[in-house]
Amino acid sequence: MNKLTKYGLTALAGSLVATSVSAGELGVSGSWSWNYNSADSDESGNPMSMGDSVTFSGSGETDQGWTAGVSYELDGGNYDDYKLTLDMGDSGKLTYSGASVTGDGIHSVNNIVPHADTPVYSMTDTATAYGVARGADATGNLGYNITVGGVKVSAEMQKGAGTDRTFGITYTGVENLTLVYGQGEVNPGQVNGGTDEKVMGIKYSVAGATLAYMRTDHDIGGTGAADEDATHMGVSFAVNDDLTVSYATQEVDITGKGEDETNSGFGISYTMGSMSVKAYAGKTENGNGVSTADDEGKGITLSIAF
Repeated sequence: MNKLTKYGLTALAGSLVATSVSAGELGVSGSWSWNYNSADSDESGNPMSMGDSVTFSGSGETDQGWTAGVSYELDGGNYDDYKLTLDMGDSGKLTYSGASVTGDGIHSVNNIVPHADTPVYSMTDTATAYGVARGADATGNLGYNITVGGVKVSAEMQKGAGTDRTFGITYTGVENLTLVYGQGEVNPGQVNGGTDEKVMGIKYSVAGATLAYMRTDHDIGGTGAADEDATHMGVSFAVNDDLTVSYATQEVDITGKGEDETNSGFGISYTMGSMSVKAYAGKTENGNGVSTADDEGKGITLSIAF
């Protein structure tokens, strides 16, 4: 019996199976982190928080030489992210997401713009990240990744209103250069039609600096739908092995809105042994295309690895 079978039966015997097995291993990881995130002065709420997630994970080798894995995240007292993986080596890797786990298909290429802390479109209190490919839903999501030479292909599918299908391609065959392309259709079974998404981008690194540019088209089916066309660009600079700074800007043209949404901001990260500090400051102008919907955000995170 392989190790995966041992720990799976041991850890889940009470609720899933009734059999006798040898004790196995199930890894547990967490983190020490303190956050201060402040929005506009006219917004209320406590800006301080701490990390509150613990991840249970394990893996084992099958008779075929593949690596099977499972992970569950306990986040704020609830099981939040959980997934199964099957790494088949040169034949690729499968991932099944039970909930809240993404990263395959168009998700793998929807943002290659460097950021020392958080992406520029999430620096303020905006509920929706406009101008970003959202891809298929994470619940019940089946993903597949394979890398051949300098090309990685990632695909996903999920059964919703129709079957969502997206893919992403990453090319790294030229030194210091990354090219990405992705597209897909989400909720194609909706009465008014689904959402077609397309992204393309380029990233180049030289002498400690990394520059990137992306274009995203988010076309929603149906009359009067608010399509989103966005450009996103940014640069980061590694001052040394410990200190990195970044700046990015994103502009989103939303159909039927009088103004373009603009997001911009700075990020910084510094590592001191097992301790790291990250901070950001950004602003949103004309949120969701509304001229009066401006917002600001700034924050700092202190974390310790152990």
